[in-house]
Amino acid sequence: MSVVRPEFGPTLPELLGPRIGRLPRAARLALAAAGALVLVALVYALFLRGDGVKAKRAVIVRSPVAFNFVYRAPFRKQAPQAGELARVGSKDQSFSVRELKLPAYRGDAAGFLPLYAARLERQMAHDLPGFVWRSDGRANINKQQGFEIVFQFRRPDGTLAYGRRVLLLPGLNARQGADIWAVAPRSPAIVRADDVGHNGGLKTALRSFRFGTERP
Repeated sequence: MSVVRPEFGPTLPELLGPRIGRLPRAARLALAAAGALVLVALVYALFLRGDGVKAKRAVIVRSPVAFNFVYRAPFRKQAPQAGELARVGSKDQSFSVRELKLPAYRGDAAGFLPLYAARLERQMAHDLPGFVWRSDGRANINKQQGFEIVFQFRRPDGTLAYGRRVLLLPGLNARQGADIWAVAPRSPAIVRADDVGHNGGLKTALRSFRFGTERP
């Protein structure tokens, strides 16, 4: 029994049902397959292509050092600041990448990076208001070795912010790599400096970082 009032006439299923039923079996299967394809296309458009909140988008940089990573909402692409090769972020969090160029050194990077990081920490203390070193140590992102500095500082408006700076190299003896900055203000999700990069959009970007232009 139709739920449509008689004066409005038959429904679309009532009109098409008998016609579809008279089609050959092969034609009915083709119509069913076409409907399934339309459904798949809608799901792709909403959740995979980039319109859905769970969609991930890739950032690919080819020069002067090749790397890529992905990000998701609420992060968006942002204009790189001075010296940056790429930047994404939200209203108050940011993930940026600069070129890392190490001076000539002997041995492998595992021995040199801690010494180089100590030099950078002194520079950061000069450049960042309220800079406080929290920790540092070896870093490993997707089997790519490096060294990280965890810190806090004050933004121009006085807001307390936490950061994780990762010096990452594509090989043990490389001199060119990536200088990665992940920064976020103190919040219920980030209550201490070491939380930066361990949840939310910053985790997605940091943990997806790879040298080269190919995604796995």
